[in-house]
This record gives sequence, C-alpha cells and structure tokens, in this order.
Amino acid sequence: MTKLYQTLIWLSSVGVLTCFVKMYILMFLVMSVIIVLSSKFIGRSLSKAVVITDIAILVSAFFTLKSPLGLILPLGYSVFAFSAISLIINQYRDYKNYTALEILCYLFFFPKIFAGPIDRVDDFVRQLRGKKKPTLKKLYLPIKMCIFACFYKFVIADRLYILCNDDYDGLNEVCSILCYGVAFFFDFYAYSIFAIAFGKLLGIDLPENFDSPYCSRTFRDFWKKWNVTLGTWLRDYIYIPLGGNRISARQWRLNILLVFVVSAIWHDLSIPFIVWGITHAILLITERNLNIKGNRYYGFFVFLVCILLWQLFDVNGIEDFVFRLIKVTEYQPIDNSIVVGVFVSLCALWFADRSSTKDIIFRHKDSNRYILKEVPITSIIFVLDILLANNPSINFFYMKF
Repeated sequence: MTKLYQTLIWLSSVGVLTCFVKMYILMFLVMSVIIVLSSKFIGRSLSKAVVITDIAILVSAFFTLKSPLGLILPLGYSVFAFSAISLIINQYRDYKNYTALEILCYLFFFPKIFAGPIDRVDDFVRQLRGKKKPTLKKLYLPIKMCIFACFYKFVIADRLYILCNDDYDGLNEVCSILCYGVAFFFDFYAYSIFAIAFGKLLGIDLPENFDSPYCSRTFRDFWKKWNVTLGTWLRDYIYIPLGGNRISARQWRLNILLVFVVSAIWHDLSIPFIVWGITHAILLITERNLNIKGNRYYGFFVFLVCILLWQLFDVNGIEDFVFRLIKVTEYQPIDNSIVVGVFVSLCALWFADRSSTKDIIFRHKDSNRYILKEVPITSIIFVLDILLANNPSINFFYMKF
C-alpha cells in the first residue's frame, strides 16, 4: 500500500510539472536519475567526488539556462536544485538508505516544486513512509487554507498589483511602491499556503514559510521570517559551512555578502537582483557593527526599506529603479484610488499578521471558543473570494524563479 501511495505521489507530481515545463521534463528526469544513482555511492570512497560532481552539474545547468545564450530556465528548477543539493549533502553527512522512489517523490513533489517551501528529505521520507488514513477532518484544514490563500492572492495581491503603474509621481508613487511591496508579500504568502494545503491533502506536512516578516524590528529578524525555508537552506549549506558566527568579523562580513549574492543570483542573473542582495548584506553588516537591537521605530524603517528594495524585482535595470526614486520627488495631486489601496494593504497586513488569524489558517481546535471565531471569519473570507476574486489565474510572481 505504501509503494502504491508513493508511486501515485510521484506520477501526479511528474504530470503536474510536465503541464508547465513540457519537454523540459526530460531534463528533470535525467537529473533525477543522476541524483538517485549518486545517492547509492554516498558512503563509499568516491562519496566526496560524487557530491562535488552533482552540485557542479546542478549549478552549471542553472547558469547555462539563465545565461543570455542559454535556453529558458524551466519552472521549478530552483526548488528542484535546492532539494537535490540538500539531499546529496545530507547523505554525505549522514547516509540514509532511501529507496529510489522515495528520492523521486522528494525531488518532484508538486505542491512545493514551483516556489517552495524547501523541505528536508529526512522529514519528507518519514511522512512518506507513514500510514495514511484520509478522513473528513483531515480534509477540512487544507480546504480552509485554500480559502484564505485565494483571498490573499486573488482578492488582495492581484488587486493591489493593478494599482501599481508608471503613471504616479510624488506621494502617489510612494503609495504605489508600498502597495507593490504588500502585494508581493501576499502573492508569495498565498502560494506557500496553497503548497502546504495541497501537501496536507497528499499526507505531507510542509514547513511554514512566513512568520509576519513585516513586523520585524531588525533586518536580521526580517530574514528569519521571510521565506524561512530558503533562509535556513542558505544558513545550513552555505553560511555554517563557511564558519557561521565562529570566525573573525572580517570573514563574517565576506560570508554574509556571499550568502546574499548567491541568493540574488539564484533569483536572476541581472544587476538589479545583485544590487538587492548586496544592499541587504550591507544592512545586516551595519546592524551588527553598530550593535542595533531594534525597536518599533527602527522596525518601521526596516519595513520601508524592505518594501522599497522589492522594486528591484520589478525593474528592467538600475536606471529604471533610479527613475522611480526621482519620480517620488515630483509633485502630483493625490490619487484617491492609490491612497485607498494603501489603506486596504495595511489593513490586510494587520489582519494577516495577527496570531489569531494564523491559528485559524494553519490549525484546527475543537474548543467551542475557537470554533465560534473560526467559522464566521472563514465564511466571510469565502464569500469575499466569490465576490471579489480578480480573474483568478496561476500567475504567482515567485514562480518566475
């Protein structure tokens, strides 16, 4: 029964991925065969050579496909590569006898493949081997999560994106930048909720990927709460192997810079993304050098800077980014629609960041007090999905990476 379950997981994942990447699925299949075969050599005398070769193949394929002379980087490759590198390194550090089918399920698991969360193979396989007993109670939580994910993506994010355009100047441009940063968060947050929900439907608990990042009081805190699984991946497989916190201040600064440059390049091989990564590294280094602990006022500064830097994900070059900054200094009469958009975005952030809201989304309790709060709020969100969803389509921003 377990083998049948695992086979269905893999076949459905390959089917979903094929619908999006077409012939590129052959590349994924070839690479997965290499990873599976390589995992069998781990623990032998050739293990280090195998690890280095596999990582070189995965990284070189990324740069080849991302280069101007290359083809198009297929959707899902980044998460596939991160998962594969994690698997190979974990096997080298502590070999586990996973079956080929278990490895294939881990690499291709479709709820996470397009934009994460990036889970770890040990936890995934443990759940994959567990007994699955579907019940109506187990269906309720993922359905409820999808209701909230639809609200965050199709009602909030997509409508805020519409308000963000190149026609604004002055305070209107500031509002547009703010709306874009909030929309960007809800877009990615919604995808992560969908991924966790579909994972639960298939019997797999994926890790949560956001922890109220815009409530952070320092940039260090922000990177512990934004895209949590990518952050922990970079920490475990780049930052700590380079020495972590147990090195000189000069070497630490270089390592932080390297980590953020790697993160930036993995998003895109372009100057705006590299500037984004270097800027965040400088901000973290400055915080440590000045021993900034953070408070609500500094947290507001962190919020504004992070919002502004997301503009580097939406421009064609540094010139475009500078042009948007210049537009902020120019006068334009207040546009009521963008002001309303800012008000709605801040209200949506307040609602999403409440611990009670996150409890409703990700958990279910049998207490009467909890149910009296959960049912009406979920019902209202469901009605808003029906009435206000803005042309629902699979166009999540982070699926570009």
